[in-house]
Amino acid sequence: MVLARLLTPEEYGLFAIALSVQLAGQQLAELGLPTALVRLEEEPGKRLLAAVSGFMLLATAVTVTVVSLTAFLVLPALGAAGELASIIAVTAFALPMYAFRSVPMAMMERSMSFGKVAGVEAVETVAFNLFALSAALLGLGAFSLAGAVPFAAMLGAVTAWLLLRTALPRLDLDPVRPLISFGGRVSLLGLLYVGKDLGMIALISLTGGVSMTGFYAMAKRLFSFPTALAGAVVRVTLPALTKSKDHRARRTARMIALTALACGLPLAVVAGAIEPLITVILGEDWLPTEDIVLYGSLSLFLSACVSSPINSFFLAEGRPNTPVLAMTIELLLSSIAILALVGTLGETGIGLALSIGSIFAAGTLLLRVDPEARRGFANAAKAMVVAALAAASGFIANLPDTLGGLALTTAIVAAVWTALTLLTARDESRQALSMLRTVKVRIKSES
Repeated sequence: MVLARLLTPEEYGLFAIALSVQLAGQQLAELGLPTALVRLEEEPGKRLLAAVSGFMLLATAVTVTVVSLTAFLVLPALGAAGELASIIAVTAFALPMYAFRSVPMAMMERSMSFGKVAGVEAVETVAFNLFALSAALLGLGAFSLAGAVPFAAMLGAVTAWLLLRTALPRLDLDPVRPLISFGGRVSLLGLLYVGKDLGMIALISLTGGVSMTGFYAMAKRLFSFPTALAGAVVRVTLPALTKSKDHRARRTARMIALTALACGLPLAVVAGAIEPLITVILGEDWLPTEDIVLYGSLSLFLSACVSSPINSFFLAEGRPNTPVLAMTIELLLSSIAILALVGTLGETGIGLALSIGSIFAAGTLLLRVDPEARRGFANAAKAMVVAALAAASGFIANLPDTLGGLALTTAIVAAVWTALTLLTARDESRQALSMLRTVKVRIKSES
């Protein structure tokens, strides 16, 4: 909220490009090894943990060195230095920090100690925002966000190590080799996911300019809850499904239904109150973000509630090829749609491109997954209709773009969503509440 008032859409767009490049580098450096550790049948030994950590530290150190030399020496020598290259280099300094914390985080996830995982990520979130806000107030622009990434990663790595002290990193490739086949395919899936975002950003920048990229990045921020939920679903369901071979399909169907229920309300509120939300909270300069949010809502819903649980099912089965295929289809179709639509439809075209790619990706996963797991989609479709009707109530109310109008619109959307959910998904609501109570008790016991 504050950064939107301090930074321009162009500065936000530059950071979005840099962050996507950094995330792609992280996927390459990790080679899917943390996920491979999570799904191992036997408990990983100290030698394996040390070797995995050492491999990732070496890979990220080499990556940072190459990126830094390119940005600060090679490009200036060629007369091609630019702000974007410097921002990417600053952001990339986070890579060794992420590598150092990857093994402790993977072992926390393996043991399903999600209270500790949440603690690490809470430290990173607070650190990122404090650094970014302070630097933005000092007038550092996009560098305030870029510098916040390695600062937050450093504190997160220290916190992860204090919570779970695994073996110290060492260069030993022999224990790592058996994990590379599965890990490489998982890494490819991650690269495709990041590549989709990086490709979208690159194409938006080329067809609509860096400011439009900033609007796209802000739309993603507004959808941060369902996006985070999608990541949490993969994180929680992968170790859970790995340990429950006999009930994977049934549990996947249940997770699809419960995730759809959890996503419905925040998506409905953001979409239904989007204009007063942007005007009051972010400022009128960000109003073009509205069209991306409205027409891209379906993409977020499908990614969080359908694709993420089914991807976890396939990874737990040791079959990452189908998720890779689905993500490849999404990347190709979204890119084609961007090129075809953004020039004429602007921000609306971005939202439509996101949704088109997600529809075909989710369809691919549903066609190839176990029929019992596929049954969860009926409940997800029902939750999607409920969320759409609740969001429509916000538009029908058509209240003024003021703080009071925002509060009242939010209340109307939430009330309509609650009433429709109780009428159409009473059993799922009880299960969700029961699950939340279980999570709360587990986190308290871990604390």
